[in-house]
Amino acid sequence: MPTTTSGFFLQCASRGTLELVLPTADTPFGVEHHRREEASGPWRHVATFAGGLGPVEAVSLIQSNFGDPGHLEAVARIGDRLAAFWCAPSSEPSWSEPRFFAEGAAGDPALIQGGFGGKGNFELVVPHASGGIAHYHRDNDTAELGWRGPVIFGEGLGRFEAVAMIQRVGGAPHGLHAPGDLEVVARVGDRLVMFWRSPGSGAAWHGPEEVVSGVRGAPALVRSTIGGPGTLELFSPLARVGLARWCRDDGARGARFRGPTVFATDLGRCDAVSVIESWPLGRIELAVRAEGRIVHAARDGAVWSQRAIVGNASPSPADVPSPATLPPPATTTNRPPAATTSRPPAATTNRPPAATPSRPPAATTSRPPSSTSSPPPAPLPTGASPRLRAGPHRAGFRRIGALSLSADACYPDTWPFQGAIYRCPARSAALLYYPASADGEEAPLSSGGPFPVIAIAHERRLATSAATAGSPAGLAQDYRQLAGVMAHLARWGFVVVAPDLSWLTPDDAPLRRAAVLRDALTHLRAGSRGPLLADFARVGLLGHGLGAQAALALALDAACPFDVRALALLAPAGAPERALSIDALAPRPALVVRGTADPIAAAVPAALYDRARAPKHLVTLPFANHFGYTTSLGLAEPLDGRAGLSRREQQAIAMGYLAAFFNGYLRDARGDLDALSGKASLEGLEAREIPVSAEVPDGAAGS
Repeated sequence: MPTTTSGFFLQCASRGTLELVLPTADTPFGVEHHRREEASGPWRHVATFAGGLGPVEAVSLIQSNFGDPGHLEAVARIGDRLAAFWCAPSSEPSWSEPRFFAEGAAGDPALIQGGFGGKGNFELVVPHASGGIAHYHRDNDTAELGWRGPVIFGEGLGRFEAVAMIQRVGGAPHGLHAPGDLEVVARVGDRLVMFWRSPGSGAAWHGPEEVVSGVRGAPALVRSTIGGPGTLELFSPLARVGLARWCRDDGARGARFRGPTVFATDLGRCDAVSVIESWPLGRIELAVRAEGRIVHAARDGAVWSQRAIVGNASPSPADVPSPATLPPPATTTNRPPAATTSRPPAATTNRPPAATPSRPPAATTSRPPSSTSSPPPAPLPTGASPRLRAGPHRAGFRRIGALSLSADACYPDTWPFQGAIYRCPARSAALLYYPASADGEEAPLSSGGPFPVIAIAHERRLATSAATAGSPAGLAQDYRQLAGVMAHLARWGFVVVAPDLSWLTPDDAPLRRAAVLRDALTHLRAGSRGPLLADFARVGLLGHGLGAQAALALALDAACPFDVRALALLAPAGAPERALSIDALAPRPALVVRGTADPIAAAVPAALYDRARAPKHLVTLPFANHFGYTTSLGLAEPLDGRAGLSRREQQAIAMGYLAAFFNGYLRDARGDLDALSGKASLEGLEAREIPVSAEVPDGAAGS
């Protein structure tokens, strides 16, 4: 029997098994498929699919009437693109390769198989990046099984965050066995509103109809047969903790939802719920994403009980750093750059305000605590994976294998360090990401260039470092460790280059690293396609760990041939007393990002921020460690701290702030700096309290 209720949790009609899909919380990215064969048995992981596509943000699951027994079908959102997958519900399922069919998605998709058409079309709704809700359908009566759409509705309400969909039972004038209306409940802010349309090609969407308020996360709809011919039940996470249930008679249009009934408050802050009515007991069962785990719960009569925890990405209480080590919260973060603010500014407005003899007046923001202060506790993270919007471009990349090194980058001959001998390579390597019209290697350049350029100096590790499982063994691959950050910035319209610094000793002075960073920019500009890719009048620098000192050194180099306009320091490391005079950077802006579980860069970030002059911004990520920003590289304890965030969360939050910072200062999109100045929340992080401090000249941030 086809699934007519959306969600990520179902009961297989042919086998009776419970099936659940969820994005992996960490690398390698993909979608995990879990199954429970028996009512009293355990959940087990049976497959992982969608690997190699990057972080999967959300997924919806149904069982269709294709195949015997019916196939499991899933639609996943990767960035802003949607991809379809299917598999036979065998004991060891093998999922298909992705079939991408749409872009511009910005939230959790909701998929069902409806009753329109001979076979029954697939119907899908998803929040759209430009506002409103996008409706797609797949015509299952055609050989090509092509997706059609989108039809956008509800755009007058702005940006939606989540949707749920169901198909009503038939009724007059079409008869009880005819397909009924498609109904969608969608969340905008803390409100749920409902839309509906008749099945069939060309039918218009109606609504919105106000349903409830005071909610968050992703809701769920289910048609219950318990106690009557049909009751529509609505479930949603509440704005604070727990879940709520509303219900209405599934009869004439206009019936109101009754409720709420509040429950599951012991789960804390919930982020998504998916619901089924299981058989043969006719029991309502839920899968709830709460505090980084999936909880399976069921209702017997009026009593709710927790059945199992399917996965747990949250640290146990013993793993969570003491709140006493965290800085006090200031205001929350900045909205990531929107496509409408991405236009390059006029040439006269790119550079921040000129320097004045005295320190410019600062806007009122919270000052970070000194390293000797005893800050009050900061709130725990919610455990929910942030959903930060991707940019308007795709991310193409290119490997550079013949990077020439200048004399001031090279050792005179050899350089001994801790018993090892370091030599300069004849040619170095680099990784380049750029805005493209498709994802992948050597993808076509996106229109709208040339784009601002960002050079990245990566962190350096010792050959004796104990790496976690899955990390590259060779140090010469470390220049690829921030590939996730690079791809995100490319999607926001930046050309990003990261040269290999692994052949330099870890304690080397930053000037050699800075020279290699400059050599990478020189190589890019000298290439035949360089001027088409990058606008070298708008250059930003980003350094991670020891690489932060290199980025700062190049920014302060008076002989640098590039117009460095913004500097971001990600977990800057090294000896604080040896740090360069960052105060000379002004009036160019600086961003410092630090984590509270980072033992490698413990005191340096605050020291650099204290010494910097406005405009400057400090973002403190509770429970973030040092190497969690990297796509694949991690160091085993005690070489790095134990993070209380998943790597996916830590990377996503940092990506959002970095994109907002560079978009604000390299494109003069000052509205994107509101969160970095304590005036707004970064989209996707509204429920989190992330300390943000800033000093900016009056009128320099915001719009």
